[in-house]
Amino acid sequence: MTAIRNFIHQGLLLSCIIFLIFFSSSYNLFAEEIEWLEVSKTNNELLSINPDSIKYNNNGFLSVLAKYSEIDPDNESIVNSDSFLMAIDCENRLFSKFPVNSDVKQVKSWETPINNKLIKKSIINSCKF
Repeated sequence: MTAIRNFIHQGLLLSCIIFLIFFSSSYNLFAEEIEWLEVSKTNNELLSINPDSIKYNNNGFLSVLAKYSEIDPDNESIVNSDSFLMAIDCENRLFSKFPVNSDVKQVKSWETPINNKLIKKSIINSCKF
């Protein structure tokens, strides 16, 4: 009787371990990877957005998750990259940058991309969505 009880106990323990291993390893398979869409590029800079993150608020301002990357022009490899949340006033072609986990409900200051072709083109292309 004790042998049967030990056998059942070991079987249940083994089943629980297999269950935990299976679901903990498959958890990473279900995690979504961000699909970046290139919206602007210069010789040594690239700006990409996540089209799934695009949202318009009640004032008509667009917010989008963006990634700025510095590119080595010699071999086209990415040297440095930084993700941020970008708020865009499409009508006036203004923008504002925030940390990724911010809330852009009330933008305190807008920037004008006067001499920044990368940002200008990014605003135009992002506002097409």
